[in-house]
Amino acid sequence: MPWCTGLARWCRHKDVQPSPDSPAPLNVTVPFDSELGLQFTELGPDGARAQLDVRPKLLQLTGVVHGGVYCAMIESIASMAAFAWLNSHGEGGSVVGVNNNTDFVRSISSGMVYGTAEPLHRGRRQQLWLVTITDDTDRVVARGQVRLQNLEARP
Repeated sequence: MPWCTGLARWCRHKDVQPSPDSPAPLNVTVPFDSELGLQFTELGPDGARAQLDVRPKLLQLTGVVHGGVYCAMIESIASMAAFAWLNSHGEGGSVVGVNNNTDFVRSISSGMVYGTAEPLHRGRRQQLWLVTITDDTDRVVARGQVRLQNLEARP
C-alpha cells in the first residue's frame, strides 16, 4: 500500500475502550489523515470510529469548523471501513470514493469531534456508508454518506 506509512496512532473514542475481540488496528497511517489530525480508535469490516481535536487551523473565517473538515473526516472514515470490509470478504483490492454527500447540522468552534461509520450497502462493485459526526456532548454536527467503488487487487 504505497499511500500508507508508519504506525497508526490509536486513542480512546470518548469512554469506549477497544475490545480485545476487535480486529487488530492497521499498522499504517494515511498522510492526509495525519495532517488533518484524524485518529482512528476502532476499525473493522463492520464499521469504524475516529476522533479529531478541533484546532484553530481547522476553523473558517467566522471561527467555526470549516465544512471541508467534516467532508474529509466522513470520506476517510468511510473509506477505511470499506477497505477493511473489502479485504476481509474477498481477494483484496482497494476502494475509491465516487460520491460524498455531507450535511452540516451544527456549528462548533472547539472541542473534540467523533465520527462513526456504519454500512448501508456492501456489494460486489460498490459500497455505501453512513458516517455521523458528534461533538463532546453527543450532538450531531455533521452527517454524510459516501459511495465507494470496489477495485480489484492489482497483480
